[in-house]
Amino acid sequence: MSERIDEPAAEALTITVSETPEKKKPSKETQDAIRKLKAKLIPGLKYTLLFSLVIYLAMLIVGILSVKKCPVNEDIPLFLCIIGFVGLASKLVTYLRDRIIPFFKIKYIESALYTTETVFFLLGTYWVYKEFKPSFDPADGAKYCQKTAYLVAFIYLTAFYGILILILLAAVCFCCCACLGVTLFVTTINTLIESDIAENESQVPYIEEEVKENGENQK
Repeated sequence: MSERIDEPAAEALTITVSETPEKKKPSKETQDAIRKLKAKLIPGLKYTLLFSLVIYLAMLIVGILSVKKCPVNEDIPLFLCIIGFVGLASKLVTYLRDRIIPFFKIKYIESALYTTETVFFLLGTYWVYKEFKPSFDPADGAKYCQKTAYLVAFIYLTAFYGILILILLAAVCFCCCACLGVTLFVTTINTLIESDIAENESQVPYIEEEVKENGENQK
């Protein structure tokens, strides 16, 4: 015995299916604008990536060459090695994301690399600034650290924190300017409204007199 669907139910089902919103695809103009934007940004991103690769490669090489040459704190060369290696790996994975993603879960790899880089960056901050300023003379024994290794680590950390502070200051200045602009705009609007109200109130007596005169003339 076959099951039958009531006609009202069938009509309601048809209406529901027909009313289901379809996903809107971006227009050709939007797609062209996105392509143009990518075309402008990609060269800059490539140069930035290349610059980062050079920095991380230099840190890795300096760290390897300075192993056991920093008695004041052997973790400083370790910091350079790990940051250099992880930095190289993370940037290469990011660059090759579109080619690797069909075969590997690239997001998990990137997350692991960036987490490792962040952890050792914080540890390196403690290791490097704690030993400031070491001796660069090997004759000083336990107070000695290979000059290139320490300066590379110190300059890298200091440059990063300097850029971070500048970004924060720029953000604070932008917020302050935005708040000031909004305050001036609101104050100007309020002043204009108050002046219009005062002008209208000053014209009320004249309007009342005109109304009385018109009423008397009509009588």
